Amino acid sequence: MPSIVSVSSLQRLLAGLALAAALVPAAQAQNPQSPVLDRIRDTGTITLGYRESALPFSFGDDKGQPAGYAVDLCLRVAEAAKEKLGLKTIKVRWLPLTPQNRVPAVVNGLVDLDCAPNTNTLERQKQVAFSVSHYVSTVRMLVRADSGIKSFDDLRGKTVVTSAGSTGDRHVRRLKAEYGYRDVYAKDHGESFLLLETGRAQAFVMDDVLLAGLRAKSKDPSQYVIV
Repeated sequence: MPSIVSVSSLQRLLAGLALAAALVPAAQAQNPQSPVLDRIRDTGTITLGYRESALPFSFGDDKGQPAGYAVDLCLRVAEAAKEKLGLKTIKVRWLPLTPQNRVPAVVNGLVDLDCAPNTNTLERQKQVAFSVSHYVSTVRMLVRADSGIKSFDDLRGKTVVTSAGSTGDRHVRRLKAEYGYRDVYAKDHGESFLLLETGRAQAFVMDDVLLAGLRAKSKDPSQYVIV
């Protein structure tokens, strides 16, 4: 269930706003001596994390600017923060993150919100807080249309890629012994797709909506199927 993730005190900031109910419950301030809201007020800046290739939620557009559904939601949060704090303007600073470093970036205060698909798990809830889920997905595989791969039973002896630190990561590690494939962990979804595209992997395991976005953006979408 992709969500925006945060450890900031934006819940108090947005309490009473319709946007808060729709988007951003958040946890207590990460440092009582230097709360996130005070920093935003003092600096006039909110720092948002995003992905470079997590279509359609968070990605770099043709001009290299952050775009996508989760990005749009975070921009609305930034605007609400500006109004609630009584700021004339607010500067949005973007920081590209990967599935592997997103949680540490939020916990350590490098970003105030991570505007990308983040599956809400009990393990992650111990470190960060999530918005309400804004999309429900399932983990599937992207393969070449002519590969003959229909299920995990067809993966024995083949190479399976997923993005390190992602939901797919857990599935690939858990099922490796049962299905006998070789596993590879790329730094992000773009690199994972590149390994599939160039034949260095025969299957890419990830949330179906993210696979669909990468397939749609590929040179020839008809060459790939989601199974």
